[in-house]
Amino acid sequence: MSGLANFLALAITSTIPVLATAMGGAIAERARATNIAMDGSMLIAALVALGVTDKTQNVWVGLVAGVLAGGLFSALLALAAFVLRCDIIIAGIALNLLASGLALLVTVVVFHQPGTYAPAGLPTLPHVPLGPLAEIPVLGPALDRQSVLVYVALALVAVAWVVTHKTRFGLWVQAVGESDEAALAAGISPVRVRTTAIIASGLTAGVGGAFLTISVVGTFNTQTTNGAGFIALAAIIFGRATILGSAAAAFLFGLAVAASLQMQGGGGLLDPQLLHALPYVTTIVVLAVYGVRRRRVERFAASDTAYVPAIIPRD
Repeated sequence: MSGLANFLALAITSTIPVLATAMGGAIAERARATNIAMDGSMLIAALVALGVTDKTQNVWVGLVAGVLAGGLFSALLALAAFVLRCDIIIAGIALNLLASGLALLVTVVVFHQPGTYAPAGLPTLPHVPLGPLAEIPVLGPALDRQSVLVYVALALVAVAWVVTHKTRFGLWVQAVGESDEAALAAGISPVRVRTTAIIASGLTAGVGGAFLTISVVGTFNTQTTNGAGFIALAAIIFGRATILGSAAAAFLFGLAVAASLQMQGGGGLLDPQLLHALPYVTTIVVLAVYGVRRRRVERFAASDTAYVPAIIPRD
């Protein structure tokens, strides 16, 4: 494999958890139901997927369990926000803290593994050979023998686009995102739409979390996600909560991760800790650029029809 193909393969692998998570998160964001708890959903899904796979020795059962766990954990956010009437942002932060503590508790008490849970003989998801297509320059070797979840995540991009642009639910999401009053007048329940969108974002976060433990390394600790859920939220905001824009922003993060890993392995002059921070520095820079561009657009805007992140309430 050439150096460029190896770099691209690493970037694709690094992109998938963020990409999968961002697809459902973008739908929730369009419904103005920001799911800050996506990182917690990823963490819980990663642990459940690994634990169920270890106990059943069936990686597909583990995958389904992880995805469902991510959806159920996000359902707690909907419960807190729409039933208990908590602030959705504060509730999301609280759930992330709950996920971290719960994951540590289960790892120690249930699996008797303080720190890192790494079961021996764990089956992992299959890696798909491309056959003759692997001979395509650069792209073929980069995609050859990637995890099946790589293709699942790419399919999620297409599914999310179709849902938002070609289905009745997508119209409901758009209506709720624009105006609760108009949605209610049309017979659409904003709470139901937002609850469904939040649960969907948890399910896709479950795909991202499962990828981290049963597709790549087969180990788990409370730092497994490394903030990937927050990076997914940043990708959603930078991509203006569009499916393709969020996907492109997720791939940008994957490129930054791949660059940092390759520079760390090259014995370069830069400090390893600085290189490790490169993806997160990239995210901050990207959001800063987005903020500057946003301010310039608003300076000349004549209407309030442009997308505004749900974390910034309308006046």
